[in-house]
Amino acid sequence: MIRVSKEQYPTIKQMILRAPTFVYSILDQIIEGTVYTDTTAFQTLLFHTKSGIYYIYGDINKTAVDQQLSYCFLESIKQKKRFTLFSSTAQWDTKIEQLFDGLIRKLERYTFSFDEDMYNQREKSEGHDYEVQPITEHLIKNSLEFGQAYYDEYWDSPANFLEKGFGFCLVHHHQIISEAVAIFKSNDYAEIDIMTDPNFRGQGLASMIAETFIDRCLAHAIKPCWDCDISNTASIYLGTKLGFTKPQKYSIFTKKEPTLSSKTS
Repeated sequence: MIRVSKEQYPTIKQMILRAPTFVYSILDQIIEGTVYTDTTAFQTLLFHTKSGIYYIYGDINKTAVDQQLSYCFLESIKQKKRFTLFSSTAQWDTKIEQLFDGLIRKLERYTFSFDEDMYNQREKSEGHDYEVQPITEHLIKNSLEFGQAYYDEYWDSPANFLEKGFGFCLVHHHQIISEAVAIFKSNDYAEIDIMTDPNFRGQGLASMIAETFIDRCLAHAIKPCWDCDISNTASIYLGTKLGFTKPQKYSIFTKKEPTLSSKTS
């Protein structure tokens, strides 16, 4: 496949109706990534983040994309790196399963639409005495879930996140008890990732910190995004409360972990 130049990213962005947020993060050059195409007509596109997350889009009947996907998969095995492939259609699901027969596992997720009117009409979270703080370098170092490794994987570095992303946390006695951060962000979208300390769950903190995140999005004309596994009932319930509706199912594929075989003598 052909590697797309960054000068062509705005053209591709206009072609894609909706894709995972990380795709727009690449196209807006907020995170490092590569875009491949089969021809200069951009009939088939493969997006690749530095951390090993992929998205395939367009015409399934292109041999070049099969070769590129196979190459990326083999490289991930050789380098012991992540391989997570987002599919854009059911037809691509079938094609991917055929291409990687027995080597991958399929997971199903939901992506939601955000209804701002529903969000504004909701019953707001009750106030708490916990302090809301924007994410800083100091807080990253003390986070339970979203530490340096997290920002290295999804943002290339904590410094890049602090410059181009955003997030908030609740602090109690200098301890982070709940966080909502942008796992990915573009000029138009921000996908939320939430964590609450197990010792403080059941107090509505996830809803409260998510509202802070969403309010920040709306104040800057950014559309908040909510995705989760189809089995994550708690996330689905919380997202629905916050105005995320009309779940649409999509698939991702990851490498199967090698199984250990035992020998008897």
